[in-house]
Parts: sequence; structure tokens; C-alpha cells
Amino acid sequence: MNKLLQVLFWITIVFFFSLFFSKYNNNYYENKKILTEEAIHTFEEDLKAGKEINPSNYLIKEKNYNNTASKLGRKASSWIEKGFQKILKIMMNYLNELQE
Repeated sequence: MNKLLQVLFWITIVFFFSLFFSKYNNNYYENKKILTEEAIHTFEEDLKAGKEINPSNYLIKEKNYNNTASKLGRKASSWIEKGFQKILKIMMNYLNELQE
């Protein structure tokens, strides 16, 4: 039983860190803020020409990638997250019992 719990513990730790780093290192929101070179050039040209500046004219229009597969992926991810939370609770309770 102890060996099984140790294996589950380490698997959970590995999954946690892999999800943590993939979530926080993809810089999705940071990349959305960056203007493309073409947009910067267009902005500078419009500024020199004295045109009215509207920031939305220089941002890239966001594509909608929602489909059945992405919805299924989000549901599966949520299910996996809930499962890991349950496993971590069980493991922490077990470790607390061992400590007492």
C-alpha cells in the first residue's frame, strides 16, 4: 500500500509541475499585447500623416478557435484537475495520519 501511494504521489507531483509550467510559460496574454511590425509601421505612417489614431485599427483581429474538440479538451482538463485535487486530498490526509 505504501509503495502504491508513493508512486501516485510522484505521478501527481510530475503532472502538477508540468501543467503549472505549461500554463504560466506560454505567455499567451503577453503575446496578445505585442504589435506586429506591420501594425507599428502603419501606426507611424498614420501619425506622420496626421490621421485620427484609433488603437483598435492596429491590433490583430482574434480568430475564434472554439469547436467541439476544444470544448471536449476543456471538459477533460477540468475532470483531470478535479481528479488530481481528490488524489492530493487523500494523500495529504494519509500523510497527516502517518505523522500523528
